[in-house]
Amino acid sequence: MQPTILLCGFGAFGQQHAVAWRAISPKPHLLLAEVDPVARALALKMGFAEQDIKGDFNDLLSRADIVDIVSSSNSHYSIAAAALLKRIPTIIEKPAVKLLTEAKRLSELSIKNNTPVQIQFVLRAHPLVIEAKEILNTGEIGNLKAMDGVFTGWKRMRSDSTILENDGVHMLDLMRFFSEGKPNSFETTGDKLLGGIVPDIIHLRLNYPRNIKGFLRLGIMFGGKQLDPYLAGSITRKEFTLIGDKGSIEFDFNKNTMEVSKIHYEKTQGGFTPFVEGITTKRCPNITPVILLEKCFKQFLTAIEKNTPVMCDLKEGAVEITELLETARGHLAN
Repeated sequence: MQPTILLCGFGAFGQQHAVAWRAISPKPHLLLAEVDPVARALALKMGFAEQDIKGDFNDLLSRADIVDIVSSSNSHYSIAAAALLKRIPTIIEKPAVKLLTEAKRLSELSIKNNTPVQIQFVLRAHPLVIEAKEILNTGEIGNLKAMDGVFTGWKRMRSDSTILENDGVHMLDLMRFFSEGKPNSFETTGDKLLGGIVPDIIHLRLNYPRNIKGFLRLGIMFGGKQLDPYLAGSITRKEFTLIGDKGSIEFDFNKNTMEVSKIHYEKTQGGFTPFVEGITTKRCPNITPVILLEKCFKQFLTAIEKNTPVMCDLKEGAVEITELLETARGHLAN
């Protein structure tokens, strides 16, 4: 079956969504809802037919089997609600929505209409993340004690979301994925080193169930290490570490590497001394944003066809994380 996908938004990442959908076999039919004339003209150059970008949103929506929302985050809720009212399976790019009330309403609509929704936290589809979950479950690095996320770099700040909403949510979602729970409590601090109206540096310290700690550092002034594959011209650092009492797993998502360290700690004068038993590195050099998107889309199509779980549902990807973001905004406002 060849599904018809309504792609909502054709900015830089919307264009990558289109490429990823076209890599799937059988190739879906793509419609586009986009108001910007420059983006619409680009869509025509990239293979969209004139009739597939014509008409108002409701007309396009009536022709869709799946809605894929890649527009400004301010518009996510209204588009998703319209799709769910018509019982159309929906994909929403992060951050899913702005308000907790919106997240809860979408969850209610999804359950009431028995319509799946997938929140696009693409790092869950990364082969190294999937492998690390298996390593963690075997006890190879012992009991999980802490998680450390870093998303920094010379990267433009968006007008429709903060660096926590746009960048930090990736690391927060990984913490949710690996700890299998939402934080019981957390602290947030932000600084405006450049004198702007929003923080350009943010730190979070989180407390998860089973006494697992989470640490997150964000900011445009900390600088980066590699060219960012998602946003041309940006230099970023995207690293995440799982810290166990017998070792650690460290990811570099720009290099697509995973380093697994086995360590034992002995009590000595002054505290503890770590003894490194071995370090192994695994690389997945050919993982691109488009490949991760393709994996996400395939999982969503399978979820629709076989009624299996989506990669990240509304409960984890919208309700829980929006509640966290709303609380963090309150911390930063004080």
